[in-house]
Amino acid sequence: MDRRRKGPVFRVSGLPASQPEERLKISITTSIEENLSQTERLNLNIRIAIVPSCYDDEQKVALVEFCGVVPTFLSELVKDPLSDWQVELDEDTDVNYDQHFHGFTQLYAPARNAPVTADIIAIGGLDEHAYESWRGKGNLGRMWLRDFLSKDLPNCRTMMYGYNSQLSTPGVDTILDYGRGLIEELKKVRKTEELRKRPLFFIAHNFGGIIMAHCLVKAVQVLEDGHPTIAALHKATYGMLLFGVPHKGLVIDGFQKMISHQEEHPRNLLLRQIRSKSDLLASQLDDFRNLVRDRKIVSFYATGQTRQLNFNNATKRWERTGDWFTAVEKDSALLHLPDSMEEKIPLDTSHSMMVKFDNKNDRGYTSVRDKLKAFEREAPGAVAARFEPQISSTACIVVPFSRDSVHMGREDRLTRLPKTLEQPYDTDTVSGASWIGTYRKKSTSK
Repeated sequence: MDRRRKGPVFRVSGLPASQPEERLKISITTSIEENLSQTERLNLNIRIAIVPSCYDDEQKVALVEFCGVVPTFLSELVKDPLSDWQVELDEDTDVNYDQHFHGFTQLYAPARNAPVTADIIAIGGLDEHAYESWRGKGNLGRMWLRDFLSKDLPNCRTMMYGYNSQLSTPGVDTILDYGRGLIEELKKVRKTEELRKRPLFFIAHNFGGIIMAHCLVKAVQVLEDGHPTIAALHKATYGMLLFGVPHKGLVIDGFQKMISHQEEHPRNLLLRQIRSKSDLLASQLDDFRNLVRDRKIVSFYATGQTRQLNFNNATKRWERTGDWFTAVEKDSALLHLPDSMEEKIPLDTSHSMMVKFDNKNDRGYTSVRDKLKAFEREAPGAVAARFEPQISSTACIVVPFSRDSVHMGREDRLTRLPKTLEQPYDTDTVSGASWIGTYRKKSTSK
């Protein structure tokens, strides 16, 4: 057996953080073996990585990869990717298996010998899998957010965000709903003052960028006395890597084909919102362009084409085997800001493959790595300055003072001055030092 062969990855949540990593791995392996048949035990080949929980310091999460056949007891999670499965780890601990990765998942533990420098949040696209959409197609199945960034940016807390964007499932989610969902989860993973002020970098592909943009536009509208995490979000955001984000809409023909069997499919509303020349996206684009002008923006666009979706009757799945087309036009994938504000980088690949890097020497990945490292160097000072108290230029303070004992106010002359000025005159002379009082001397006409 090729033990390097990649397999499906499951998330196991609810692990007690109080237990050592190796003990947790043994407990997970034992609990899996207890649910296997004899044949499955002989062929068991799993890899387990223990990572911190984004939500709870008292819990940890495991990423479990089955490099052979998925056990029967977890096969339902493959058939129904939105489902969960609970397993008893010991008498006091139940853990949850899922393959949908909804919410936030931290992908590796930051280095212990240095403070965390930044949060990196990756948001995938429409009808994509939260984990697999970032995974290379090579035989090793590297997931670069996890396997490469853990080495190149070990001091960052790198997380991916998953949400239900499967068009084959019924749902009435709109851009507004997806944005609200992201905002709610951000409140949970950046809930302390230290976390709120930590520099934040976004990586977004396809529709994930639309959700991110909506979230930031809404965050700017939150007053300082609103939710502290959301009020701080725009200040904390230093830079973003945008991969084929359809700011002006995308071609939805293939997606419409997937739901054409139902005349009033609940996903139709979402597709209308994101189609090319969408009025909703045009309005959001104007707001987004204005609020990111002083942020670091890198826009990647694909120069290769993608195949249309066709239904495979044998596998009962939609597959990209149709004609070639351009999923997101270059005009839509760019913000069209000046080059000093937006770096524009073409990638010689298709729209769906532009975020799947097989190795660390991939030209797309080296660009990503270099941009993120620059963000990491520059962000701490810039973001900290945004959170410094701002002194209002219109503020003034009136300090009472006592009268100077040697001040010559000339009150007697000032009292007579109004009557004097009422009389006709040709010229006036104002005399006297400014600090002891002045008066005008009248010169009458002759």
